[in-house]
Amino acid sequence: MKVVFDGYWIWLLSEERPGYTITGKYLFFCENKDKLIVIATNEIENHGFHKAKVNMNLIEGQNEHVLCLYYRDDSRKHELAERNKQEYGVKYRYWKSEEATLKGQYSNEFLSKLPESKRRRFTSEKEIIEFRDEKGEVILRQLRLRGKRNRKSKLENKLRKEPSSQDSNIS
Repeated sequence: MKVVFDGYWIWLLSEERPGYTITGKYLFFCENKDKLIVIATNEIENHGFHKAKVNMNLIEGQNEHVLCLYYRDDSRKHELAERNKQEYGVKYRYWKSEEATLKGQYSNEFLSKLPESKRRRFTSEKEIIEFRDEKGEVILRQLRLRGKRNRKSKLENKLRKEPSSQDSNIS
């Protein structure tokens, strides 16, 4: 398994590419980010998942880290709920589609804890930007606020400056 830190998220990536298109994620919450990393590792190594991320630092107003466990659909929500009940014991929110994320749809519980100045970042519509390797394969997808096309993200600039051999490590 590969582990990559992008400055905010710790990405856990299976060595094997998924044989499906990711359309959303299962969400787990816990004050202990290390526990979420253990859950992600277990799901990738033992239960057929391929990609996950955990936030390294808390957003102002939040007291829990989030694990996003990516998958093609919500077909495994009950399996994960049972495993969470039996083994993990953290807050589990089930499934959230990429479409909901792109539309800025977040729970009232999450939004109510944010300072007013930070809410727009989450509730505004977003778009997906993709980074590709020399073969044209997507190595990383990232969200940004719709309409922010002229401002390059720090990660975009970093990836453009790094040699292409480094890019393949981010798959």
